[in-house]
Amino acid sequence: MKLVSILGSPRKKGVTSQIARAFSTKAEEQGAQIIEYHLNTLDFKGCQGCNACKSKLDHCALKDGLTPVLEDLKTADITLFATPVYYWDVTGQFKCFMDRTWSLVKPDYQTNPDPVRLDRGKKAVLITSQGDVADKHRDVTQKYTGFLQMYGYDTHTIRACEMGMDTDERIGPFLDLAREKARELIVQ
Repeated sequence: MKLVSILGSPRKKGVTSQIARAFSTKAEEQGAQIIEYHLNTLDFKGCQGCNACKSKLDHCALKDGLTPVLEDLKTADITLFATPVYYWDVTGQFKCFMDRTWSLVKPDYQTNPDPVRLDRGKKAVLITSQGDVADKHRDVTQKYTGFLQMYGYDTHTIRACEMGMDTDERIGPFLDLAREKARELIVQ
């Protein structure tokens, strides 16, 4: 089983990254092959709106640090998408990445019963973390879960609230939840 982990936080050891790595570590213990991408270390551009992926190509026309990430999405059994909430939305790095996933959508997506270039049966785990209380920014998780479901993913979420910048004992239950979710989703 292949797991692709996409870390959208600029902080390699931040709350979101720690929760994502708890999932990945447990998945690896269960035999999954892990490929991790830390978006902040990649050299890439956001979507250029050229629509070449709809008119003449079946992939993004840009060749940069996201090229292998987008290709790995096609072969992954499970993809882990992780981002903190910054300023009422995902990080800029994660948003630019998500914009580039437009290339995974077929030209006739509005009428095609199979609107994306990903095989069915894939799983996604969306991990978000935020410093604010749970009543705030719920729409961020809902919006990105909706995108992933549109792409055909069987989507699971972990939402860590009231985390702040520094980790403390509050992160423990979310690390446990991530490990449990990996146990549930990794099929040997």
